[in-house]
Order: sequence, then structure tokens, then C-alpha cells
Amino acid sequence: MANIVFQNVRKCYGDYEAIHDLSLEIRDREFFVILGESGAGKTTTLKMIAGVEPVTSGAILLNSRPIQNLTPEERDCAMVFETYALYPHLSVYENIAFPLRAPRRRIPDDQINQTVLQVARVLGIDPFLDRRPAALSGGQRQRVALGRALVRQPAVFLMDEPLSHLDARLRNEMRTEIKAMRESFGTTIVYVTHDYSEALALGDRIAILHRGRIEQVGTASQIFRRPMNRMVAESLGDPPMNFLKGTIALAQNQSVFATGNWRIPLPENPRLRESVGKEVCLGLRPQHIRLERNHPDTPFSLPSKLFVQELLGDHAIASVAVGDRLFMALCQADQAYSLDEPLYLAWAPEHMYLFLEDTGETLLAEGN
Repeated sequence: MANIVFQNVRKCYGDYEAIHDLSLEIRDREFFVILGESGAGKTTTLKMIAGVEPVTSGAILLNSRPIQNLTPEERDCAMVFETYALYPHLSVYENIAFPLRAPRRRIPDDQINQTVLQVARVLGIDPFLDRRPAALSGGQRQRVALGRALVRQPAVFLMDEPLSHLDARLRNEMRTEIKAMRESFGTTIVYVTHDYSEALALGDRIAILHRGRIEQVGTASQIFRRPMNRMVAESLGDPPMNFLKGTIALAQNQSVFATGNWRIPLPENPRLRESVGKEVCLGLRPQHIRLERNHPDTPFSLPSKLFVQELLGDHAIASVAVGDRLFMALCQADQAYSLDEPLYLAWAPEHMYLFLEDTGETLLAEGN
């Protein structure tokens, strides 16, 4: 059992406040992902759970027990680092066994051997137990680092961007293995990353961390489809969401998004009525945009011109100019367009997003 609760936690380095009033619950056996850009406070949050960094104020509870004043060895947490942190002079076997040889554990050698072999088989590194880290690939080294954490059978696994140094193919493989490992061992995992695709693929729930503040917590679907603000919307997606500035106006007693000479109807919504005259941003994800050569029979479209098209295997990314803004759209690779070709950018109304320009707050999300 491992339930973690942050209660109004702050972390300061001198006058700099790295974590602001963090209140959060991580459930027992949950794969919880913290997503954020560099400097957001992700690693600092992990280190406070582990006891490597002290808490400035507030409390961290593990199974209802305050742990902020406990030493790291008293917290029953195992941490996997971004840089593997293996002992180069020890074999794979000895690297994995190292935590079990601590004098206070007093574990018999035959039990250590059984545990190491079991974990090595789960991670697929049992053929390499006699090798040293220098003789391993990056993916194999990461498995060893995971194995060294797993043999401890801790209450909580803390993972600090463990896949960031791997190439794309290995990252995909390791994602699957980490997910399977979680299912096998049934342990609470707190995983931090700057990669939105990792977060969506792995997390039971995801917290978006920005400049030391939690912007939103939810499942991958909740956060992706209904972001609470523009910052969250921008965090998820590659290519990222497109934005177009405008205002909310009334046309024939209907709320519309107005920019230049264009008027795009908005759904009936009391919040939109209350926001008439305010500056907003229309948001459209590239995968929700279609490009048409002929004027589509819909008000949910804008005239554009092709700026550039990038072929990426079975699909392409088309960058089109909408006024003085560039929009990106995903399209099939066989849909070839010419430079400066006039096109219409169209979308379904249920895929529109709308954000207040001053606060970034979401007024309209997918599904309306």
C-alpha cells in the first residue's frame, strides 16, 4: 500500500520559490505522471518524496504518515535516475544486488540470488548478468537501473525521466516494459517527463506542472480533450495546437468568434454570452483540420495558402498561412499541394477550443 498526499507543500531556494503550495494526492498502486517543461519543478517534487530535498513548508504523507522529516532510508522509496547511475566496476548482477547487500537488511545470499534472477528475467537482462555497464546498450543499462530499484520491493517507485537518453525505438520498447512491470509488481509509480506522448501512454493520471504550480490533474483523455487552460492545451500534441487571436462578438443575436473580416459561429453557451467583447484565442489541433481545394459548405473554415509541406512516411504536415498566422494540419502523404496554392482550412465545430487571451482560461473545449 502506498498512498502519497502533498499538503500545501512549498520548496524554496533562497528567495526563489520552486514549488508553490502543492496539494496533490497520488493513489495506491497508481501510475502517476508529472508532465512539465524543464525547470517546472518535476525533479524537485520527486526529490522531496524521496527525502533528498527538504520541504520548506507543508507536509508529505505516505499512507497517512508524515514523512517530510524522515531520512531517505526510512521512506521506503526507490528512485530511478535519468543518467542510470550504475556502478561501472560492478557486473550487472552486482549492480542489481547492491541494495540487498546493505548491512541492515541481513538478507541471505541464496535469497539475494533468487531475487536478482527473478527481476533480471522480468526485464530480459538475465543473459547479461556477468557483463559490466560499459558493455551494455543504453536500453540494457536502463533495464539494469530499473532492476536495481525493483529488487528493493519498495512502497513507491520514483522515476526521473528514465527514457530521455534513449533513441525513439528504444523509448517505445521501454514504455511497454515499464507499463508491464507495473502490472507485475503492483507498486505505486511516480514518473516525471517532459514528453507528452510518454505521459499519455503511461499515466493512469497526469499532473501538468508549470513553474512550480499544478495546472490540471486528470486522465490522459480528460486533459487532452478538455484542458483547463491554454497552457495545458499547448503541452499536449505534436504538432502543437494552432491558435488564432480574435474577439467574441454577437451577430444576429448569436455568439461568434470575430477576427478580421471572418465570423465563425460559436455554440450557445452562457459563458460565451458573458464574454462578448473579450479578446480570445481560437484553438484547433492539427489532426482535426482538413484542407480543401474548393470552398467547403460550412462556416467552420478559413481561406489559406500553402506555405510548406513536410512528408513523414504515410502522413504529412502542411503549414498553411491564415492571414499573418501559420497553421499546421496533418494530412495523408498522397495529398500533394503546390507552394502558395489557395486552400480552405476546415474543421468540425465540436473540435473547436476557445481560451481567454488575458488569463488563458478555457471557455470552450472539445465536444462543447
